[in-house]
Amino acid sequence: MKGVTRRTWTKPPWLILSAGLLLGVWGAGQARSRPSTPPDAAARAASQAGTSAAETQGMDKIQHVIWIIQENHSFDNYFGTYPGVDGIPPSTCLPKLPGSQDCVEPFHMPAEQPVCDLSHEWNVAHAAYDHGTMAGFVWAEGSPYTMGYYDRRDIPNYWKYARHFTLFDHFFSSLEGPSLPNHVYTVAAQSGGLIVNVATLKQLEQALHNPEGFTFQSIVTLLTAGNVSWKYYVETNPNAPVTTLDFGNSKEISNPEPQQFYVWNPLPGFPSIRDNPKLMGHLVAQEEFLRDLRDGTLPQVSYLVPDWDDSEHPPAVIGSGMWYVTKLINAIMQSRYWHSSAIFLTWDDYGGFYDHVPPPQLDAFGFGPRVPALLLSPYARRGHIDRETYEFSSILKFIETRWHLPQLTSRDAEASDMMRAFKFDQKPLPPYVIPVPAANTPPPGKYRYCMYPSSVPIPDVRQ
Repeated sequence: MKGVTRRTWTKPPWLILSAGLLLGVWGAGQARSRPSTPPDAAARAASQAGTSAAETQGMDKIQHVIWIIQENHSFDNYFGTYPGVDGIPPSTCLPKLPGSQDCVEPFHMPAEQPVCDLSHEWNVAHAAYDHGTMAGFVWAEGSPYTMGYYDRRDIPNYWKYARHFTLFDHFFSSLEGPSLPNHVYTVAAQSGGLIVNVATLKQLEQALHNPEGFTFQSIVTLLTAGNVSWKYYVETNPNAPVTTLDFGNSKEISNPEPQQFYVWNPLPGFPSIRDNPKLMGHLVAQEEFLRDLRDGTLPQVSYLVPDWDDSEHPPAVIGSGMWYVTKLINAIMQSRYWHSSAIFLTWDDYGGFYDHVPPPQLDAFGFGPRVPALLLSPYARRGHIDRETYEFSSILKFIETRWHLPQLTSRDAEASDMMRAFKFDQKPLPPYVIPVPAANTPPPGKYRYCMYPSSVPIPDVRQ
């Protein structure tokens, strides 16, 4: 193990957010629209500091954006030991309890661990943040496994993609909390103020105090209005055993119904989509993605979300998710679409795992902790570590810039459009296909879901 730094706290400081502040920031910043993007998107993008016209004028080479969204890992958990990144500091050691001199150093995650989920709800995330010290993870999560990390021995394909394409080491989750609100950010650049996971439309309506659900605009309505084709692909698995999470009956995660609201598919929570059969027709099973690649019918914008077994969400096996992603990427690279694609691979939230970089506090909701993120494209910078600050709204900003769409909220309006990650004047990078072994992952198992309890009482900072 690396050296140990002992830190002393007399009491854990808390970031206290009043309901009035939450609503005020959301109303003033999150829900307001922005005017349309100027027609010359390349010129506008080039005007951003540090981005040259040569780098942006070829952005029309990207005809297809494919966004693969996996689950629940922090950047340090997956890439904290990757060479050259802003990774785990060598002296890291976090206290087991507030004020304790006993601490836990980062360690390589043992096989088949953790067997339970680490909490990543709003209150626990803020306790782990510990007023920006990032020192509360062990006692807030109630488990030393928050300090465990994976490396090229465990996720070799992801490290290979980083070496051949672009890895982002300051890509943050959008909200300091769990899956559902972060997934809403991926389609709307806001969450509507929602800071908890819910399992059903009824629970969503109760949480929002709105019988309609999400009544703000989403990217898919902008895409539709702009005649940009899109689909939201949901991996289904009829043979999967049911996995039920602790916040409600979430059997849909094991075999999701593409047109049913659940924690990783927020689109049916929008009445503008739910009540429109044409738009609902864009929410499809993931096998249709492979057919679209084969048949030449791939839309311009694609979202891909997994079922439970392939999600990498503890305690699901991370290898299953890695090979699931690899198969999708191989299919893209071996199709007619590789030469015109930008594949963004992200994870939706930190999953309770330690990350040492304090997320910028842009507003009352986020940013949340860093998450792994990669760009795979013929025009990605090869072997590049992109250090600019991004979040999920940045990918929306890229889509909006590419297709001359208006922005949704202040989040995507102010986000970087990610142009620095591309080099459109380079010789296009070739496909990098990773052979898939015949038996690469264990068969799906029936998970008995559990979550580690916090070591100390965690105050409710929503009040």
